[in-house]
Amino acid sequence: MLVPTALLAAVLLPAVLTSCSAGPDDAPAGPVEPAPAREAATEQYTAALDDVLGALQESVPGVAWTAKDRFPFVTGQPDGECVLFLAESLGEGDLYEPSDGLADLAAGLDPVLREHGFDPLSDVTHADNGGDAYVTATDPAGWELRVSAYPPLVGLSGPVESDECVGA
Repeated sequence: MLVPTALLAAVLLPAVLTSCSAGPDDAPAGPVEPAPAREAATEQYTAALDDVLGALQESVPGVAWTAKDRFPFVTGQPDGECVLFLAESLGEGDLYEPSDGLADLAAGLDPVLREHGFDPLSDVTHADNGGDAYVTATDPAGWELRVSAYPPLVGLSGPVESDECVGA
C-alpha cells in the first residue's frame, strides 16, 4: 500500500523537527528566567535559604547549623555570568545516617523548595572519588541549592545582574 506523500510528511515532519531542535540529551538545560538584580536576589534567596535551614533543623534535629562568615559574595565567572553566593551554613553533627544517606531529606525540603519556586531535590549523588554525598535543587533562574553530607553543608548560589561583575 502506498501512503500519500502529504500524509507521510504530516506524520514525520513534527518528529524530525523536534529531534533537530532539541539539544543533546545530556546538555544542561540552563536558566529559563533572566538573572535577578543582586539586591532583589539577596532578599528573595536568603528567605528561601532560611526556610530550607528551618526545614533541615526539623527533619534532622541532631545537626546544628552555623552560617559561615565569609559570605555573601559576588564573583564573575569565565563565561561572563555574575554569580551570588549566599551564606553557606556548616552543620555540626551527622546529617548522612539520620537522613538515610540524604534520601529522606526530600520529604521535609521539597514542600519548602516548591514554595520558593525550586524543583524537588535531586537523587543523592556520590562523588566519584568516594568523598562527599549531596543533593541539589534548582529554580528557573538557574539558582542551585546544594546540601552536602561530609561535612554537613548547605549552600545557595545563582546568577544575578550586578555592576560588581562588569568587566570582570
